[in-house]
Amino acid sequence: MDNGIKKEINYLDSFNADTSVVPTVIASLVNHLREMKYPREEIDEIILSMDEAITNAVQETIRKKDRSDELNNHERREITIRYNITDNDFDATIIDHGKGLDLQNIVGIIPDRDSKDYHDQIIRYATESEKKRITVRVNGNEITLKGIGAGFKIILAFMDTVTIDLIDKEKVISNSISEFTDGTILNLKRKRRYRT
Repeated sequence: MDNGIKKEINYLDSFNADTSVVPTVIASLVNHLREMKYPREEIDEIILSMDEAITNAVQETIRKKDRSDELNNHERREITIRYNITDNDFDATIIDHGKGLDLQNIVGIIPDRDSKDYHDQIIRYATESEKKRITVRVNGNEITLKGIGAGFKIILAFMDTVTIDLIDKEKVISNSISEFTDGTILNLKRKRRYRT
């Protein structure tokens, strides 16, 4: 350690899907970011992104559990959260066992020149620069998004890159949402932006 500042902090834990996970992890993250001497602005931006990401993971896993007719094994850890903080970088991964992404609504489409909103479709494609920082992989192959929700917009506002992989019980990474889909792996990365 130089000047009492740690060089790196690593965190890894797994939880049952419950909303109490969010404040538990966020409290640890705030303490770790402070320990690494991150300034308040940086902490706020990282916390906002992580809060949104963890909340989504918990909600999707709870929704999947609620729809399931099977008995739930309460010993199973349904949410895994890992983060690494260095003086220059923040890198986090959230693994959930929710229903995964709705590929029918996010897979890219080509503007339809016969549609009433063709001009609007072209403008959206030209102006949605945040999509360049989000990667969705299906079976290891990147797919194009046609739109992202408000939660991803919040995360992208404060992260440099976001990568999403689908988990599949049979193939590890799925090429569609099916009865085998078992969640997502969300990775968030950002370079440190502010110095004290």
